[in-house]
Amino acid sequence: MICSVLAICAVIAGSPSVHDGDTLTIHGQAIRLFGVDAEELDEPHGPQAREALRALVRKTEYVRCELSGERSYNRLVGICYTAEGLNLNEAMIRGGHALDCARYSGGLYRQFEPMAIRLKLTQKPYCRSKQ
Repeated sequence: MICSVLAICAVIAGSPSVHDGDTLTIHGQAIRLFGVDAEELDEPHGPQAREALRALVRKTEYVRCELSGERSYNRLVGICYTAEGLNLNEAMIRGGHALDCARYSGGLYRQFEPMAIRLKLTQKPYCRSKQ
């Protein structure tokens, strides 16, 4: 099956564990949040981003990820939702814990970034350059 970036290729759901601010694991499979770029754990705001994602998933029974068919560093890529329907990708950006990575998302989440967040989260130029 060939899938476009926003097409749903598969769905994985279950009780997640959180690796960092843009990666969680369900049933042993690492899933990268599509279009989301959080700082790494060794960067200034990385641990805070991980805790923010943990707080979001701690409140739900399970997480459902709609997978795009893409892979990033051996992780599946998807848009993930709580059992209550909260879009985790969007929530991480709205909360100021991550940035929209327009390189992959096409700017899908940029509108949800809090004002001046790009000045705060500037460790890597990969997805953090002004666009």
